[in-house]
Amino acid sequence: MPPTSNPDRIAATLAAVVSLSESEFTELFGDLQAQIESHGDGQTVELPFDDVDPDDPLVYSKDIYLRQDPTEFDPPVLDQFLGRFEGDSDSPAIPDKETLATDTFDALDFDIEAVSGLHYIHNDGLGSDRTVRGEDPLERDPDATIELMAFDPAEIESFHHYVVSHLAYQIRDCFLLMGLKPPVGFRAQGWGKYDGFTNQKFCPQYQNYWSSEATITSWQPE
Repeated sequence: MPPTSNPDRIAATLAAVVSLSESEFTELFGDLQAQIESHGDGQTVELPFDDVDPDDPLVYSKDIYLRQDPTEFDPPVLDQFLGRFEGDSDSPAIPDKETLATDTFDALDFDIEAVSGLHYIHNDGLGSDRTVRGEDPLERDPDATIELMAFDPAEIESFHHYVVSHLAYQIRDCFLLMGLKPPVGFRAQGWGKYDGFTNQKFCPQYQNYWSSEATITSWQPE
């Protein structure tokens, strides 16, 4: 599978992002946050496309590179991650926004080596994407890629926590796209991978897991 579709790599990235201080998070992801916030009321949205309306379907993405290789851990990173939470929960196995500084993830100590520039994806609504890529800082594949659809920033309280949740939903989508039921800790609704969204929206074997308002009757792809 592509590295950015490997649940162990995404879980390691989630652990790295959740451990960032607010100042560290802003240093790494402030450009992404500012771009999302430009979709608020009365803001000017700057785009690298000449013929795109800011209300069109837009996805902003940013690659994350870790110093450690998450695939070299035994037990695997995702198994260790899930092992830190007891019982069966229908919510993502992540702390809420008030406990981002938790030491729950200390044993899964991952550092972010680099992040890419901001990448832009425009969907014309007819199944065709156009992409403008920012700077790629390293000559290797990233461990995970944040892929956020443009939205009104007033809908959320903490952008930091939103990104952490987004990575958890990506893990869900990785399992679904492999035809597998996600681990119970990741059976939650929300925006995950962009290709997860397109498959869930247009392919009959999936339900709309990307939508917090959808009624989900099964977590097993048909």
